Amino acid sequence: MALKEEVIKQITDYVKKEPRTIQDVSRLIGKSWVTTDSYVKKIKDLTGLVDVKTFRKGTQGALKVVFYNHSDSLVTDDVRENLYYQLRNSRAKTDFDFMEIFQYVQEDKKKAILEEYDKEEVSKNQQIVSLFRKAINQVYCFSGNLSFINIEENNVKIFSVIEELLKRKIRFKILTRVNIASISNLNKLTSLTAKYSDLVEIKHCYQPLRGFIIDDKVARFKNEEQLKTYKKGELHKNTRIFYEIYDPDWIAWLQKVFWNLFRSSIDYNTRLNEIKKIF
Repeated sequence: MALKEEVIKQITDYVKKEPRTIQDVSRLIGKSWVTTDSYVKKIKDLTGLVDVKTFRKGTQGALKVVFYNHSDSLVTDDVRENLYYQLRNSRAKTDFDFMEIFQYVQEDKKKAILEEYDKEEVSKNQQIVSLFRKAINQVYCFSGNLSFINIEENNVKIFSVIEELLKRKIRFKILTRVNIASISNLNKLTSLTAKYSDLVEIKHCYQPLRGFIIDDKVARFKNEEQLKTYKKGELHKNTRIFYEIYDPDWIAWLQKVFWNLFRSSIDYNTRLNEIKKIF
């Protein structure tokens, strides 16, 4: 059964006032604990407006608490406030270096892979196929022009993997710029957005990050440094750096960054229709 908008509003309004247990929400909407738990999870996946924390996990007295994701929780300390406003004020991938975030993550909850290359070739370390296949519920995509959908790894097309995940009811939420340069890639996704319209959501946004967040498990982002942007001798070779984060707190913060951008961005179809009026 589809979750009704009035139920979503009822629950989000309720937990916005103060955090509530699943049992509290269950009594409010008149549903069982199990049904309420599934509703809250769906609201989190669909809107990003709520989140859940489990206290005393693994014990008989485990307690699930639902809380509202206030936008101001993005800036709970000076470091994250500075990072957030850097991201909000950046448009191109060259405007922000992901190392600005990575440097603050605990050592045992991250890793980085450096790759040097001579020509514009597909990365040997990107491993998007294995990354995507870790997903159980949702994939958040920070993209430039959706070029990742054209990648093929070990004869496996990323496009096919995306459909494989959609068949498993895994949601894709994508931030990408919608302009004349990205139209061809958007057209390639048309078959999927039509067939899985309830699972794929794309919005237009100029933002500097290039990467993915897989559920609450892992965030992987990429930076590139190219010879053409440096003076001779400053950079030895074209360089890619892949950053992975496993820290739940930083992943949760990056999810909030995503949702803050996503909620304030325009649907790609609306933007695309305006472009088609000109070209």
